[in-house]
Amino acid sequence: MDGALSSAVLSTIGNGVFMRDEFVRVCLWVYVITSLILFLSMGYAYYVNARKPAGDPQKRDYHPLAFSLLPFWPPALVISLFLFALRALVYGAFLVLFTLVLIVIRKPLPLLLLAKAAKYIGDRLLRLNTQIVRWFLPLPTPQTAYSPS
Repeated sequence: MDGALSSAVLSTIGNGVFMRDEFVRVCLWVYVITSLILFLSMGYAYYVNARKPAGDPQKRDYHPLAFSLLPFWPPALVISLFLFALRALVYGAFLVLFTLVLIVIRKPLPLLLLAKAAKYIGDRLLRLNTQIVRWFLPLPTPQTAYSPS
């Protein structure tokens, strides 16, 4: 029995190693093919951008070494997805909490604070803009009315 059990364990370990190696090989091929597709896409975008005239507003200033960051696309993809999910969760939490605050507190305190902040900022900007206008366009001096006496 011992011999049969040990050979069964060894064949399972052998198959596990083979499956792991096959998985790693498939992952590497997917990585290489995806990287090649991304490299070709980047090259085509760079080529199209380089052919645009100098005054074109859609022309971008891409650095030629931007291609060197291509091998790092998997971590960038994971980070981008994580940040997207985090933003979605924060936005959802904000919507839920803001709705609860408006329901629980009958007096809309956040709206009052928002209105107060908007008035403060608007007042400061109006004073600043008025001062700038007065520097360049001074107020006319009032004329005294002519009264014949």
